[in-house]
Amino acid sequence: MNDKPPAPVPQPQDPPALPRFRSEDLFAGGKVVVIVHAEREYLLRLTASNKLILTA
Repeated sequence: MNDKPPAPVPQPQDPPALPRFRSEDLFAGGKVVVIVHAEREYLLRLTASNKLILTA
């Protein structure tokens, strides 16, 4: 007879939390921020209707 306890069953893990940034912190009172990705600059703009637009 086998006296070993059963192997533990792996439990699902929560995915790691995604980084969060408040737009107020990113824009720091302005209306445009520059994001550099793969040597290219993108502009993230805050519109008059409080929406976000990302352009290359």
